[in-house]
Amino acid sequence: MKVAIIKTTISREKLMAGEFTPDTKEIIKYEEVDEEEYFKPLVQYLYPKIKKLIEEEKGNVDRV
Repeated sequence: MKVAIIKTTISREKLMAGEFTPDTKEIIKYEEVDEEEYFKPLVQYLYPKIKKLIEEEKGNVDRV
């Protein structure tokens, strides 16, 4: 999978206001990465949360 390495700049004023939209974006380079390596941290973070929500929903359905 090809990903872009991007340099972004956000002004201090925006950060202080809680706005995180970049003022500038610049593509530094493109890089080829292994999809499993790229998505693994995201899956490890989200899977337990999604599993818990599904189990809670199943529990709510059983009570009806």
